[in-house]
Amino acid sequence: MSRLNTEQRQNMIIDEAIRIIHNGGYQSLSIREIATKVKISEPAIYRHFLNKEDIILGILNRMMDFDHLLEKDILKQKTTQDKIRHFILFHFDFLEKKKEMTSVLFAEEMFDQSDILRQRLIFIMQKRKNLLNTILQESRVNGGIVEIDNKDLISLILGLIRMIVLEWKLSNFTFSLTERGKSIIKMLDKLIFIK
Repeated sequence: MSRLNTEQRQNMIIDEAIRIIHNGGYQSLSIREIATKVKISEPAIYRHFLNKEDIILGILNRMMDFDHLLEKDILKQKTTQDKIRHFILFHFDFLEKKKEMTSVLFAEEMFDQSDILRQRLIFIMQKRKNLLNTILQESRVNGGIVEIDNKDLISLILGLIRMIVLEWKLSNFTFSLTERGKSIIKMLDKLIFIK
């Protein structure tokens, strides 16, 4: 078996950290536990990451990779309505394929303990808000959306995504997140778009 390069090993460590958080919560994440699961020594973990916080930053960087993919997907859409639909469905599709990430998203204690992690999460959230705001502004120019403050619409859309993902997680992933998303989109179409 060939040796893993640095990037492969870092990805392996991040993957395992996500699984540990998913299976036991943030409190069960430790360098020792990661080392045991990855089958390397604790000092070897420190050759790749400074500490546990640095590993969590690696996880958050994956969320930022998600944002790049989301933006690319949005740019392919022609209408504002399609952009909003894809914004919502892209979240659900991604999480349906990577259920473990839901545990990271809802591990709020992780962000309470570190200003660096909190700031990175706020940055990620702001990026998504900005993307959604750009889409809504475009719709305002074209006159296809109801007269509701963009901040309120952004809160409505992101809040719906978060609530549905939480319901899905708490149900132990028993329903199709994507199908539920399609149902929500139909409701949003009626609420926010002018026919």
